[in-house]
Amino acid sequence: MRASAFKANKNTPQLYKAAVTPSVKVLYQTEQFDLANEYNPHISTFIPTENGIYEITAKVSFCPSKRKSDNSSKNKKECKCDYCKRNSCNCDYCKKSHSPKDKKIRSSKEGYKASISINVNGDDIDIENDFFERSRPIQLSITTILQLQAGDRVQVIFSAGANGEILAEAPLTNFQAARFPSPM
Repeated sequence: MRASAFKANKNTPQLYKAAVTPSVKVLYQTEQFDLANEYNPHISTFIPTENGIYEITAKVSFCPSKRKSDNSSKNKKECKCDYCKRNSCNCDYCKKSHSPKDKKIRSSKEGYKASISINVNGDDIDIENDFFERSRPIQLSITTILQLQAGDRVQVIFSAGANGEILAEAPLTNFQAARFPSPM
């Protein structure tokens, strides 16, 4: 039986907008190796040529945007006044309710959920998710062992509750698989 294993890395950052596409296929464009020519970097998909038991691992590093909205200008405040509904209000209500100290406390407690999944033929087979602070870069990883059929299409799917960027650093964002010797 022919050996089967590959490893691919991300070489270009990938913008992520939660409201536009709640989940995206992660693009791993650079093959580090591919023993049986089963990984297609143009579509970031692993397609085994033999039935078998495979170990699949994927990592994603993600840096959330610093602002809730990527379209906000630097001069606008992040919150709207609850009283007059304007962005740049200096009314007594805003001064009292939205002091810099309150804003710092509130923003440090804000967070978002992010997940990574192994997707086979359009179905999420294994998912890893967690809750993260909004201001910090994160790394998610997932490892699973699956029985795959020749021709299955295996991809990595990412989703988050924050806008940001999937980082392109080989040790932090990669996708790999290997087949175990088995009678299957």
